[in-house]
Amino acid sequence: MGTNTNTERLRIAVIIRHYSRIGGAERYCVELTERLAAQHEVHVFCQAIEMEQPVNITFHAISKWLDKPRYINQLLFSLWTRQATEGRFDIVHSHDMVTHADIYTLHVPCVLSRYTDSMGFKKILRYFNTLISPRMLVYLWLEKHQICPINNRQIIVVSEFLEKNILRNYPEIENNISIAYPGIQIKSTPETQLISRHKQRDLLGIAENELVILFVANDYKSKGLLVLLEAIKKINKTNLHLIVAGNDDPAKFTDLVTKLKLSQQVHFIGTCEDMNSLYPAADILVHPTLADTYAMVVLEAMAHGIPVVVSGAQYCGFSEHLSSNEALLIANPKDASEIAGHIKTLLADTDLRHRLAEKGRAKAASISWDDTMEQTLKAYNKALVCIKHA
Repeated sequence: MGTNTNTERLRIAVIIRHYSRIGGAERYCVELTERLAAQHEVHVFCQAIEMEQPVNITFHAISKWLDKPRYINQLLFSLWTRQATEGRFDIVHSHDMVTHADIYTLHVPCVLSRYTDSMGFKKILRYFNTLISPRMLVYLWLEKHQICPINNRQIIVVSEFLEKNILRNYPEIENNISIAYPGIQIKSTPETQLISRHKQRDLLGIAENELVILFVANDYKSKGLLVLLEAIKKINKTNLHLIVAGNDDPAKFTDLVTKLKLSQQVHFIGTCEDMNSLYPAADILVHPTLADTYAMVVLEAMAHGIPVVVSGAQYCGFSEHLSSNEALLIANPKDASEIAGHIKTLLADTDLRHRLAEKGRAKAASISWDDTMEQTLKAYNKALVCIKHA
């Protein structure tokens, strides 16, 4: 096997528990895998397939004996994917926590940072709790066997934010880590987007002259929904609506929505398989995340020409690439008054919304999945040097 992945056809195993376009890590995996399959023989090993299966990718079902405890399922998934892939592929590329891949794409901060980022009594308490927590011991064990330079294993991260987190906790992989940002590709035309805008608003009973904020996340609390609801209450405009999309339980927030008297303005729509049809319904995207290694939702909104209010680089990896003329950056995502102020600024200034929309489109146009693919293949080349001589 040579190392020029641009000319030689590789046999690649891709590992992820859920093969789906719902969720940032999952969408990243799907987009990259489909592009790999255009050049190489690709096999996907997963527990669930939540989308139409491309004909040029071979899928292998990995058993899921139990949903909970999740750490047991993670251990079994690692074991069974090792048995299914070991010695059978040129490259094993994992987007999940397993012990045996040649390439890992990491999408979230490492488990160990829960301890290294803690201080004083809180740190002591965390370590003590871990000693009596099989769940944390398993995750730490899996991670230690995942993030290491053995056999020239390559670690790909999706942002500088995440790279710093990983290297702070695993400095020994400094020469084996690289960045491959998520890309973006919008296939719909302006005419299609306008049709989607009217359709989505009609479904929710929102008039065209009313203003819509979009919030998208699979963990509403950590991505800032509570503070956003408080901000909307502070704005106190009955013609302002909030669409909440993502895989989380609305019941955890309905009491607060009722208490704030926002029931007629907040619309929980659950998971949305076709996000391209949802974004056009919005006038603003607000993403007051407390912790996001990248935030693909921000990039996708910009690609659709939606002005964005997003947490600054301390909280959101993608914000490292944004200036104040491309988005309104939140200094403190726990401050409802600050978030309300940013939203009011956009509501009052149509020209500013248009300027941010145009700057956002330009930013999104500069980030492509072709770049992601190129960086991934470079990591393959490095790993293959060792695999070839193994």
